[in-house]
Amino acid sequence: MTGWRPPDDAPAVPWARIAESLRRPQLGPHPHKLSVRIPEDQRRAAVGVILWGDAGGARKVVLAQRGFEAPHHPGEIAFPGGMVEPGDRDLPATARREVAEEIGLSEGLWELGCFPDGVAKARVRFTPVFFRWEAPEPRFQLDRELARVVLLPLAPLITAPWTMERLGRQGLTLDVPRLELAMDGWAAPLWGATAFVLKAWLDVLGACDGAGTEPTSWRP
Repeated sequence: MTGWRPPDDAPAVPWARIAESLRRPQLGPHPHKLSVRIPEDQRRAAVGVILWGDAGGARKVVLAQRGFEAPHHPGEIAFPGGMVEPGDRDLPATARREVAEEIGLSEGLWELGCFPDGVAKARVRFTPVFFRWEAPEPRFQLDRELARVVLLPLAPLITAPWTMERLGRQGLTLDVPRLELAMDGWAAPLWGATAFVLKAWLDVLGACDGAGTEPTSWRP
């Protein structure tokens, strides 16, 4: 089984450094836009980027793999999330509702902020909403369309062996990150819109020192 096998544990990334990584894009020319793609669907969506850790910092990022029999995006690894519904107060509320529905987390999520929007393969604009989660033992209740929750150690992801995959979308040529995962008993790629957003954030995170210093500009 080939691919990147993440370590079981890694040093925590301080929360101050996480906060700085979410502030930096606000100084760029497009603080609410990550992808150059223009969404064809006017509806909006949100995903929950859950960082599990403790008082010392974030240790793992929470993703979910859809079942191979799922009607939409079978087998793909993604952040829990989905479309805005009429009863949602705002995009963070959409993310919270989807996280509760898909992986059973409804308590203990501390909202940290948002990262610039991406555009999903379904041609919908989605907002990544970051949450801090400090449950002593991570436990989940999966939606029937999901195969598993995937917890990846955060610090090693920054220097993981990412590759770039060139894709054509809407007449645009995009370089999209890809990471081949080799876990216990299974392997799958982390790619597409999820990898695009995650790698862009990891690049910002890797450049942060947590001291509160801000660059004059930011580019994905």
